[in-house]
Amino acid sequence: MSETNKYSLNFIGFCPKRSSKSEKFRYFYSITDTKSLWQRAWMPFRFAQIVQKVRPKIVICCTWEYLPIAKLLKRIYGFKLIYDVQENYVANLNLNPERGTISRFLAKSLISFSESKNGIDHFLLAEKCYEKEMPKKSPALVLPNLYAGEKVKFKPVFLDLNTPLQLLITGTLSPSFGTENALLWFIKLSDKLPQLKLKIVGHCTLKSFQKRVENLSKNYPNISLNISENPILHEEIIEEMKASDLLLLAYEDRAEFRSKMPTKLYECAGLNIPILHTPNSQWQEFLAPFNGGKSINFLNLNQAETQFKSALQEPFFSQNPPLEIYWDTVKNSFLEIL
Repeated sequence: MSETNKYSLNFIGFCPKRSSKSEKFRYFYSITDTKSLWQRAWMPFRFAQIVQKVRPKIVICCTWEYLPIAKLLKRIYGFKLIYDVQENYVANLNLNPERGTISRFLAKSLISFSESKNGIDHFLLAEKCYEKEMPKKSPALVLPNLYAGEKVKFKPVFLDLNTPLQLLITGTLSPSFGTENALLWFIKLSDKLPQLKLKIVGHCTLKSFQKRVENLSKNYPNISLNISENPILHEEIIEEMKASDLLLLAYEDRAEFRSKMPTKLYECAGLNIPILHTPNSQWQEFLAPFNGGKSINFLNLNQAETQFKSALQEPFFSQNPPLEIYWDTVKNSFLEIL
């Protein structure tokens, strides 16, 4: 949007540290502590204050929590309301083992009410599968989580087992995202290949799970942790990926994940970084043409060494990834709906 020179852009949301001042953008803070209940309760009112101040022509909501107040404010100020559907939030409630049945039911009802079509002019869907999972969200434009960084020069990646290869687990850290499965797999693997290193960098909302990961890792000097209760800046995640030889994508085989294309698939393809991933036919179909990654059964600990050595037998990135991994290929479709 900024490239068109047609829009004055204002951002509101959570950020762990102050954004640098910019002549092109204005930043507003909705919340400074994600664990504070009173701050979360105040968020809609804070949002209303900023809308009153900015008087926008277009509002793009990237979270369902702002939708009820945004729909109300739309009646007053007449802006166009676009909902950026980044997750299937109702389905994702099934991934939290600490949420009870009644709590899950109430949360699903609240989200479904907030996301109802009434008052929303257009939907952006981060996954192709959301068209089937959420057919009432229309009109909709599918905008996959494509790679938006600088283009690199691709080259074949040969990984030598005799070198201290750096493996990485990053993103959301939870049981359903396979963090523990990948960690236990690496521990078993490093018993045979002690030269390997693992770094875990990510956002963990479950304190009990963070403690478990820390306990499992504490006796292994080749495992380093950078776990935060708040989201980690995307730039930091990208730098960690660039410093790694292999990314582990160990999502559990669940209906909530099976049809999704995680952002890291496109980012690793764009950064020339190989992936070892949970068996998934859609991911394999995406990676196979350029050999961007291999399938690993992270639950089969007895075969950890065998599978790992087999995955590294041939070079990764024997071909260049397709141009469709880049955000540039879809950005015009986004601009057309504004």
